[in-house]
Amino acid sequence: MGKVGLVSEAQFQTETDSKGAFVRQTSAFREWVTADGSSGFKAEPGRYHLYVSYACPWASRTIIFRKLKGLEEVISMTVVDPVRDDQGWKFFEDEPDPINGYEYLLEAYLRTDPDFSDRVTVPVLWDKQQGTIVSNESSEIIRMFNSAFDHLTGSTLDMHPED
Repeated sequence: MGKVGLVSEAQFQTETDSKGAFVRQTSAFREWVTADGSSGFKAEPGRYHLYVSYACPWASRTIIFRKLKGLEEVISMTVVDPVRDDQGWKFFEDEPDPINGYEYLLEAYLRTDPDFSDRVTVPVLWDKQQGTIVSNESSEIIRMFNSAFDHLTGSTLDMHPED
């Protein structure tokens, strides 16, 4: 498939400030999965896919939450190569994207927003039914995992109590 866009090495330069400290960008996709679907994204078995990298601590917490909440059979998952290039996160050559056949996660971003030009981040919660990114904000993904899918798993574990 080759290179998918003209994302430059500038994406790496925006990751750090002048002192070398990591600068986290604002997540671009902030939709919600709800149990009843009132958000436009209904919690259904097999509908969602989680893209992660073991190299990313924010993605790692979604992996942990998925396991703790018993969502492995409800939400599928793909791990991308831990080394990014100028196109961002790439899928392993021997383990290509099983959902869309993408070579780079950037392709999912551009399918969702053709004008996307920021840094491609993980985790990504993908809606297989609508063919779009629901969220790339880990804190919100884990809150969705905490309760939206409980009716499918029977989980009573609450990792985000109101208090």
